[in-house]
Amino acid sequence: MLEIVFFTSSPIKLAHARYLCRDYDVQITGFREKTFGANYIEPRIYDREQLIELSYQDALQRWQKAVSASEDRLFFIEDTSVVIDALSLEQETPGLDVKYWMAETDFASLDAQLKAVGYNRCATVRSDVVMHFPSKMHNTEQDKNYLCFTSSVAGHVVEKEQVFDTNPMYPWLDNKTFNKWFVPNGYSQPISMLHISEADQYDFRAPAFHKMLEFLEQQKIINRRSEPGVQNNLEVEESLFIICGPSCAGKTTLAEYLAERYGYYHIEASDFMYMSYYQRHDITSSIKIGDFAEQALRDQPEIVVEQTLRNIQVNKAGPVVITGFRSHVEVDWFRRYYMGGYPIEIVYVVADAALRFERSVIRQRDDMTSNRETFNQRDAQQAAMGLEELERCFLSNRLENNGSLDDFFNSFETCHIENQQRSYMSDKSGYLTAGKLESLILLTLLDKWSSRGYFTTTEIAHLINQSLDGTPKSKNNISRYFNQRFYPYFEIKLIDGKRKYRLSNTGYGKARLLTGKKSVYSTELMTTEIGR
Repeated sequence: MLEIVFFTSSPIKLAHARYLCRDYDVQITGFREKTFGANYIEPRIYDREQLIELSYQDALQRWQKAVSASEDRLFFIEDTSVVIDALSLEQETPGLDVKYWMAETDFASLDAQLKAVGYNRCATVRSDVVMHFPSKMHNTEQDKNYLCFTSSVAGHVVEKEQVFDTNPMYPWLDNKTFNKWFVPNGYSQPISMLHISEADQYDFRAPAFHKMLEFLEQQKIINRRSEPGVQNNLEVEESLFIICGPSCAGKTTLAEYLAERYGYYHIEASDFMYMSYYQRHDITSSIKIGDFAEQALRDQPEIVVEQTLRNIQVNKAGPVVITGFRSHVEVDWFRRYYMGGYPIEIVYVVADAALRFERSVIRQRDDMTSNRETFNQRDAQQAAMGLEELERCFLSNRLENNGSLDDFFNSFETCHIENQQRSYMSDKSGYLTAGKLESLILLTLLDKWSSRGYFTTTEIAHLINQSLDGTPKSKNNISRYFNQRFYPYFEIKLIDGKRKYRLSNTGYGKARLLTGKKSVYSTELMTTEIGR
């Protein structure tokens, strides 16, 4: 997969770019993610060609400092501009200055200006995507090392400002940028209020991005994503388990038991939902993860499954247990496109609601609450996501967890693991692939798993160096790893303004298998965490 770097300080623009590139086998990475906030300088000038040239040259200088001269790699910048016809008699207004203009302008003053000069509310939104291409791609007929791809969409300024929330799944359809006032031709609502299928047709950035991608495809640098394959061979005795159920029923407890006793790689689907959420909103957003997940499963039900399948493939995982799927569409999608050799079994874990609530109080997890009303609301939201229908689909696969752990595990093994399979599996030890730095981080945080504490990148570097006999690891390298992108292996929390990390369930599952040993998950901790 080719990495293309986007110079932007905006997580929303980065999320939009990834969405527009979703049909191609590329990874869009933010330059700010890679270099601790260093973004190019965008001068406040009003000549488009001059602005593009100066912005590109500044980005190029920063790029050359960050990337080896021998690397032939791609990056791009994007500039958005707006022209309101009635206000653009002498020059484009707000034009290239739209970001600053929006910060200084409210709808009442804009509406008054438009009414003062007549009833012309026509407006055009434009995108200029400037792509740097390395020397091996350089066309000698050109005198510049970049190409510019442009697109625009016509419409008008809304006649009455509307109050609405930013779209959780597609945050560029927001209530902050000019999108909240821009009505595409043929519609009566601003683009931010349209369904994504309609908004896509009038996405001012989309044609410019598509031109860039088509150029790269013609140059045989990138390819379109291929359809996932379909499982067609079953090679082994053990199964791949998908464990579903409501909160605190016992899904994670059972998954950790399989990891402990049989060497399974535990993947928690919600870790990938959080990753998708962070990619669109970062960690400081006021949008609730539950609202995002509900819309994500409605609009793009494969969002988590695709990433889960890719994780299994990249890690070359052996037997896997997955927890956290919320709808039968997710399960069906996984069963259709999983290409590994393990037969898939579905287990739906249930427990009395009162008992599940008691477990949530005992666990005191960050994303849970001791308030029964809120707990019930969470149950209702997950049911609406598809969990209720999922239970009906797999009624015969129900497994109750209202008693002791021993009863729970014995019931599972009796139903799903044959005696001869038990001895075969218990002799196996799972291994996964990971880069050297990632392995060090995962194994270091594994040692801190029982404390469930969060650590800054500086603290993680210090912990790693305490355990190393060789060359110390730079704090900058640890920071760069975390700043490159979001991962499903870590939970993130903002504490006193600092990002701190600890292993997620998926991260714990990977770290445990990287040791090549049996789990460090203690009986005492398992008892404390019952019902996860």
